[in-house]
Amino acid sequence: MTKQSGDSTTPWRIKGDWWDLCNCAIGCPCLFGENPTLGYCQGVLTYIIREGRHGDVDLVGLTVILIVHFEGELFDRNREIGLLIDERADAAQREALEIIFSGRSGSVFGAMRDLRKSLDGIEYVPIDASQDEEEWRVQVAGLIEGLGGPFRKFLVPEGEACRIHNPPRPEVVPGIVTVGHALRNIITGPFGRDWDWSGRSAKHIGFDLSGPDDFSWKNA
Repeated sequence: MTKQSGDSTTPWRIKGDWWDLCNCAIGCPCLFGENPTLGYCQGVLTYIIREGRHGDVDLVGLTVILIVHFEGELFDRNREIGLLIDERADAAQREALEIIFSGRSGSVFGAMRDLRKSLDGIEYVPIDASQDEEEWRVQVAGLIEGLGGPFRKFLVPEGEACRIHNPPRPEVVPGIVTVGHALRNIITGPFGRDWDWSGRSAKHIGFDLSGPDDFSWKNA
């Protein structure tokens, strides 16, 4: 019998595009297990689900955003995280996305939960997000104006992007990271956060995540 979506042991898998916009210097030391450039991190993490299910619940086409703040060491339990979930999700989809992205069912979200000091809240909002080779865009009216894209200065060959293969601490899965910069990273109000880190770091990784499992950075 198929388990209900409220059960954190329900098998799930999501594939798609992830990118972040944060306050680190371009290149982001977090990829290499180093502490944030300024000693603290403020970031917008966007997940567009291209393929995905949680049990019998279809998650294709939905988007989730994490608003992240932490101060101090990268592997300390210091994360303050708020979830913004696509308001188009129906009741079953909302429940499934809450289970996955709050870390109740493992994978990298479980690892984030290990490092989380507080879950600042879960809100359902209209999300306008798109990703292609040139632009990584996320907007939530009145809350988020975000736009990233590949970093192409200095000696990056014309028409190509700067990429890192299998960095030691990917934020989603091992693979190819496109190093980017944030043309806009403006946050006004979600979970009490306000910032403008336009011009700082961005990066893109395609993700393929599944659970439940018990992955933790403590054992990596």
